Amino acid sequence: MLPLGDTTILGNIIKVFKASGITKIFIIVGHKSEIIEDYIKNNNFDLDITFIEQKERLGTGHALMIASKYVDSDFLCVYGDLLFKQDFIDSLISKFHSSNAIAIMALTESDTPQFFGSVLVNEENIVGIFEKSENPPSNLINTGIYCFRKESFSYINKTQLSPRGEYELTDSLKMMIESGNKVIWIPLGGKWIDIGRPWDLIDANEFFLQGISNFISKDSKVSPDSILDSPVYIDSGVTIESSKIKSPCMISKNVSIGKNSIINGSVIRNNVRIGINCIIENSVLMEGVEVANNSIISYSIIGENSNIGNNVIFESSSKENIMFEIKGKLVDSNRKKLGSVLGKKVKIGDNVIIQPGQKIESGKIISKN
Repeated sequence: MLPLGDTTILGNIIKVFKASGITKIFIIVGHKSEIIEDYIKNNNFDLDITFIEQKERLGTGHALMIASKYVDSDFLCVYGDLLFKQDFIDSLISKFHSSNAIAIMALTESDTPQFFGSVLVNEENIVGIFEKSENPPSNLINTGIYCFRKESFSYINKTQLSPRGEYELTDSLKMMIESGNKVIWIPLGGKWIDIGRPWDLIDANEFFLQGISNFISKDSKVSPDSILDSPVYIDSGVTIESSKIKSPCMISKNVSIGKNSIINGSVIRNNVRIGINCIIENSVLMEGVEVANNSIISYSIIGENSNIGNNVIFESSSKENIMFEIKGKLVDSNRKKLGSVLGKKVKIGDNVIIQPGQKIESGKIISKN
């Protein structure tokens, strides 16, 4: 449900499926399923979408065990937090239809396969699937995108609990291979993003912006002296005064941008207010954010209804890799450009400088000492 351009990660997956000719979708839900169900009901995707409840989080294999009661054909399966393009899904389905394989996996090369687990291949065939290890036998990793024959359920439903206490889909695939079935692979091509860390959302929105078309709503109000690159997406109700919008950018509904501001490579969601002399670069501003005058936001995510004061600077550059707190531990982001991630309803007072790599929890109030 994280924001991606003018949609969400899940919404983008559904739109890609629809563009690829898929008409029937099952969404396996569990924790906070009502949020997802309400989102689907409130957006007209014009598809046959059914929810399947996974009451216990017992792994990806378990999710498909439950789905086996509903799915009676060959099927495509993807994890719900991924970002990929339509042309890849088209290629995946085409290769699957032309093969005699029981399953096909999408793989991509990684510089850090030890964090994902690795897959060993022999030409088009998958010959080994390995868990995370310090010495992976391959730099190819599983992206969480598959096609399966309906016969694969006979193996999925026989999968045993792993040492982690889950029914692993990778164990199901190993059973298929060991039983003499053909499991093949396809290179992902282009960019694949697994939205697992806060800064991945910045990368995801940058990736999304690469595919936008130039659009300026007829009921937007853009001053004649404003400069708009192409492509940029300017939605209805937007007001831009004497400012520059650098490509690629998406400015959503009812956003106002004050004089002499620069918006570059960013996603600005609905009902955002940006003051004069501001710079917003490579960032995501959620719904209802207010940014006062002379502020700079760089490589950051600003949560819904947050309020940024005058002369606030979100610094984002470092000579060393920037550390970021995740679940109480500092993690190396492997990035030298990373601003901050703010929760909802954060208030930053005037003249505050925020150092790179800060996580600011919802409702926090920060003022200059």
